[in-house]
Amino acid sequence: MTDGAARPVGGLVAVVVAAAVWGTTGTATHFAPGVPAFVFGAVTFGLGGLVLAAVAGRGTARAIARRATRGWVLLGAASLVVYAVAFYAALADAGVALGTTIAIGSSPVFAGLVEWVSDRRRVTPGWVVATLVSVVGMVVVTLARSEGSGPEGSLALGLGSALLAGLTYALYSWAVARGMQASVVSVPGGPGAEIAARDRPGGRGVVGAVFGLAALPLVVLAVVGGHQFLGVAAHWPVFLYLALVPTVLGHSLYAVGLRSVSASVATLLSLFEPVVAAVLAVVVVGEHLGVVGWVGIGLVVVGLAVLAVPGRGRR
Repeated sequence: MTDGAARPVGGLVAVVVAAAVWGTTGTATHFAPGVPAFVFGAVTFGLGGLVLAAVAGRGTARAIARRATRGWVLLGAASLVVYAVAFYAALADAGVALGTTIAIGSSPVFAGLVEWVSDRRRVTPGWVVATLVSVVGMVVVTLARSEGSGPEGSLALGLGSALLAGLTYALYSWAVARGMQASVVSVPGGPGAEIAARDRPGGRGVVGAVFGLAALPLVVLAVVGGHQFLGVAAHWPVFLYLALVPTVLGHSLYAVGLRSVSASVATLLSLFEPVVAAVLAVVVVGEHLGVVGWVGIGLVVVGLAVLAVPGRGRR
């Protein structure tokens, strides 16, 4: 009885901690001033991706080798490469609070559109309402940000980068989900069934393959385009933190949480990320949001929460 109750609680804690460390990403970049956004993205997901691929072990190679999962792995990796650069560009140009809010807030909207186009899923009234609330929230926080302090002349580029990050993260998530489904297709009975089952990559293998393949061009990008920044010793504590904590630890904890917590509950708990990002942006980075900005962030969180409620926000 106690163990049964402890497992869901442990899963909840794992998801909340994952969301919290994800929320520290933008603030961490503040401690390595002058480093371009593409270097942060390339180093973070390059190093983190290699670690995740290594942790998945043989599952990584199996996910790449199997025809059923290879296409989804390639799509997920390509999407992750673009996301890695776009997300950090959004933080640099739009600010930590706004960049994180727009990227996270737009991703479920894009996810719904992707599923509508690819799977012909009908959108529900609940999804429409949740999307409208989130969009209004993103407009409000954008207007608040445009009236406050921030990088001059870079808001439009930051917003574009944040929306691109939201789109590519939605594609990455969709591809990983499809790859996971393909990796656990039931194996027909027979002499080779047990061997075939052992050769399946599993969910961890699919994630490891996606991150591992994405890491290859990102590592090259970091070395070729950002070698002068890699040579600065003071930057490496930030690089290692971003690669090992938000990327490796965050994604690992989220996966652990999903073993005992439903996807809808995990999505709801992950809304802690933009809240953490906004608070740290104000307290540590010195960004100014004001009442209107906090209202906008609140609307985005409410909209995403409605999307996460089973039977109402689901598409």
